Amino acid sequence: MFTGDLIDGKKAGEWGLATMTLPPDELEAATSKLANRIADVPRSHLAMHKLIVNQVMLNMGVEQTQMMATLFDGITRHNPEGLWFRRHAQVQGFKAVIEWRDGGRPIPEGDEARALAREIDARSR
Repeated sequence: MFTGDLIDGKKAGEWGLATMTLPPDELEAATSKLANRIADVPRSHLAMHKLIVNQVMLNMGVEQTQMMATLFDGITRHNPEGLWFRRHAQVQGFKAVIEWRDGGRPIPEGDEARALAREIDARSR
């Protein structure tokens, strides 16, 4: 989340973000097997399990977290750094801005970001 790096299924499994990982040729069979197991659980039990999971999420503050994430997303898109990032991506392409970031170049901040965003705007006109 902090780097924006993509991870594959294997890495997600290693980090505990996925219940299991499988080679592509085994995925469909494993998915069908799991779906059939779930289909055998009585609907009333599934409904109660879903209610419990949802209640736990609510108790952990999922609604407030989603609200804050939406608010912060809006702020970061409209602060100097976010404006520079978006304008750079619009003019140079998304791949170019990711290469900038992943190449070790820091994303400009504050007044530097404002100046660079204005420069990009002027060049693109």
